[in-house]
Amino acid sequence: MKIKMINRLVFILLLICQFVAMGLGYGQDKQSINMLEKSLDTDLNDTTRLNTLIALADYYKNPKTTLLVAKDYSQRAFELADKKKLKVPYKLIWIKAELLTASDMPNKAIDEMKPVIEELKKLNRSQEIAEAQNFIAYSTFYSGQFRQGIEIYHNNIEYARKNQLKQIIPQAWLGIATIYNKLKNKEEEKAALSMYLEESKTAGDSNIIAKAYRRLGLFYSSVDSNFVASIDCLKNSLGIYKSQNDSSQIQLLSNSVAWNFYLNKQFDSSLFYYKQSLDFATADNPTRIANTYGNIANVYRNKKDYDQAQHFYGLAEEYCIKTHDLYDLSWINKDMSDMYITMGDYKKAYQHYVFYKNYSDSLVNTKYDAGLADARTRYETETKEKTLELLNLKLAQHEYLIYGFGAFIGFALIIGFLFFRQARVNAKRKMSEMSLRLSEITQANLRQQMNPHFIFNTLNSIQYYMYQHDKLATNNYLTKFSSLIRKILENSQAMFVSIKDELDVIQLYLELETLRFKDKFRYEITIDDEIDTLSYKVPTMLIQPYVENAICHGLMNKDENGLLKLEMSLKEIFILCVIEDNGVGRVAALEIKKLKSTSHQSLGIKITESRIDLSNAVYGTDMKVVIVDLKDENNQACGTRVELFLPIMS
Repeated sequence: MKIKMINRLVFILLLICQFVAMGLGYGQDKQSINMLEKSLDTDLNDTTRLNTLIALADYYKNPKTTLLVAKDYSQRAFELADKKKLKVPYKLIWIKAELLTASDMPNKAIDEMKPVIEELKKLNRSQEIAEAQNFIAYSTFYSGQFRQGIEIYHNNIEYARKNQLKQIIPQAWLGIATIYNKLKNKEEEKAALSMYLEESKTAGDSNIIAKAYRRLGLFYSSVDSNFVASIDCLKNSLGIYKSQNDSSQIQLLSNSVAWNFYLNKQFDSSLFYYKQSLDFATADNPTRIANTYGNIANVYRNKKDYDQAQHFYGLAEEYCIKTHDLYDLSWINKDMSDMYITMGDYKKAYQHYVFYKNYSDSLVNTKYDAGLADARTRYETETKEKTLELLNLKLAQHEYLIYGFGAFIGFALIIGFLFFRQARVNAKRKMSEMSLRLSEITQANLRQQMNPHFIFNTLNSIQYYMYQHDKLATNNYLTKFSSLIRKILENSQAMFVSIKDELDVIQLYLELETLRFKDKFRYEITIDDEIDTLSYKVPTMLIQPYVENAICHGLMNKDENGLLKLEMSLKEIFILCVIEDNGVGRVAALEIKKLKSTSHQSLGIKITESRIDLSNAVYGTDMKVVIVDLKDENNQACGTRVELFLPIMS
């Protein structure tokens, strides 16, 4: 029995070493994690139990969805160490610091890390010292101290060179590039990304090299519009993942390469990589497959190879119908309508435009029309046969009946035709009315974004800077304001715009508001790597009203340290857009509004909700908004979270 207990402890210690020393991430070896969790219910000695809790906290700390789990294990580890008078391991303090940064408390995280670094210096752990310094640089940047963050990264690069820590340097350059991206300094960002790639090659880690090529390639495409350079970088990244047989990354990168070839009008190369992407696509991601078929069809359309374009549009439609992918069906039918206009086939162009406007209803109507035509054909055939038989038998005696029956059939067909035509006219009129209403609401959204209240406040701020003789600030404010107005007007010309165009408007709006309110709040915008901001589209001017609402009613009623977060990620067939603030909450905001007795009403959210309802009716979609009131541990309001479920469109 004693031997079994020793063997079990040895096994648990080996698992702990695997997760703490090697630092495996979330999603890796879940079976081993389950074993560690079950071991907590057994009779472990105090030190082993403490190390098990640390390993579990380290495992769960990365995805934001499991932060609470990580915090729980971390807290239990601290309580155990305190109860049993055990020394708190530096690894546990480090995890606490990481959890603090992830919980928007980077300054506290930095304070926690100072004794950790001192202990690491005593132990002469140069690798961990460098990793800790990179984390401190990131936390410094996360707290809003951009220049200090860059300085810490540069100092750590020198430390890593001195100690020959080649794996540390690329991550530091990536951190510097991220800061310059936030500062909108494109040249410095490009230089940092180039160093990220160069140092990745020096480190010799193929995974880091592949990521560096991909990051630089996306920069060339989205920022520089240098599609040739982007293709070169993305193909290098693709080659590395091919050597590793990483099918998921091969599929993603093949799509990215194909898209850049398409933008560069190299259609044959674009086709090659789109078809390669299909070779590595998996059945559990039908949206990507349908998108790829549709994009292949678009390439053939641009090559004026309309037969092939129709073939691949058909494949895309078939796949979408099987998976009930109404969003892809919408844009695919819109592009098909455009193609048929180019071909001069206006009948099909109109047909697919109707499908685009309200595909779900049109699909039902198409099936109904086909069934009706078949029934009418069978009915007419049977009627003719019976009529001929009747004529042969009783032509002389019942001629008047035959004429009467024929007249009845003719009358019935005329009535049926008139009814059918009127139904189509009514459907067309309904679609026109709904489309017009949607356009009117979209324009109302535009007027709301450019409301006199916002423009008046902005001009007041510009006037203030002029009176202060601050030419630099005045010029900066005017430049951002004019750019915002121009982009809003440009975006208002379309029902859907790329995510990049929508985010550009939001970014400018947030920059103006932070300047106007003198840094009373800060903001973060996080976009999932799987989201292609150039090719994926969202309804124009749909997100901004929720951002404005978070600032005006949530953060402006908060004394200090306001934070607004905008995050986008893929969730099944949707793009999940989250707008979260740490303001006073909806209930308190309503009370403050009553006390102010203001007559001004914010219509932005009501207009946007009307747009969503009408868009769902017109396009047969399931776009929705979920609003969550955030509470702290004392059940007090600590902000609001808005979740927008947007269709994935290309």
